[in-house]
Amino acid sequence: MAVDGVSAVVVTFRNAAHIEACAAALREAAPAVPMELIVVDNDSGDGTAGLARKIAPDARVLESGRNGGFAFGCHAGADVARGRWLLFLNPDALPAPGSVDALLDCARSVPRAGIVGGHCVRADGSDDPRSWWRRPTLWSLFCFATLLSTAFPGGRFDPEVPLPWSEEGTEIRGVPIVTGGFMLVAREAWEATGGFDRAFFMYAEDADLCLRAAAAGYRPHVTGRAVFQHEVGASSDPARKQLLLFTGKATLVRRHFPRGTRWLGVRLLMLGVLGRALLGRVLTARPERQGRATTGGDAWRALWAARREWTGGWTA
Repeated sequence: MAVDGVSAVVVTFRNAAHIEACAAALREAAPAVPMELIVVDNDSGDGTAGLARKIAPDARVLESGRNGGFAFGCHAGADVARGRWLLFLNPDALPAPGSVDALLDCARSVPRAGIVGGHCVRADGSDDPRSWWRRPTLWSLFCFATLLSTAFPGGRFDPEVPLPWSEEGTEIRGVPIVTGGFMLVAREAWEATGGFDRAFFMYAEDADLCLRAAAAGYRPHVTGRAVFQHEVGASSDPARKQLLLFTGKATLVRRHFPRGTRWLGVRLLMLGVLGRALLGRVLTARPERQGRATTGGDAWRALWAARREWTGGWTA
């Protein structure tokens, strides 16, 4: 493996339906740089690991023996990776031809970028806003708590949602949080930050890493030339997904908000969940207004009922 090569780490859990398309897309995504593929299977039990060996015989397939979560799997892959650059890719993500080369071009052109992401698009080529995110703040949580972010999606009252790409969609921009579904990390930055925190099972470990990297002097970026699609947990149970997602959100508040405001941040999260639990049917009656997928009232009510499980955040 060349010193400047890329090690692509794909963590799978019951992804037999996705791994073949993902591996095929990766072959076209980095024509100009040496790349190794490492598949870490988190005890899928559906034949994902065997299928990965069959469709990508040159890949290194690791069977972890348990479902330790996304960060756990990423570390298992990074520990055996040989490349200078680590590419973390979800198995249901499809990078476009040349997209990994574009990530590398950006990483090399921006001093101390450390972490680089791409431009997420939908199947029809339109922008998907999940390429990157703004940093959560008391203002963004106030908008969530008062339901303003749902009533006025994508604007000033939805402040964690990113600005749209330009018409060309090819610019490079510095961002607070790069999505972990398609993320290139310089090994130097990975080692300096300790990588994804294994305390996170799933969701928000990418935000935590980016915020810690920025505190260490790195400058996460995204490039519009690195196009990809991502289903983002299309098969996940809504209630289970919400529980994991809000455990991650609570952890970010408890770790990255200024001391003295963390208790308020968690209570704003709780208030927003309660409001959606009470008004779920009204809020999801017209999902087209949201500009993105919405969560039904049943999932919000389940999340409120389980608030003791997620408000404390992830612990080591």
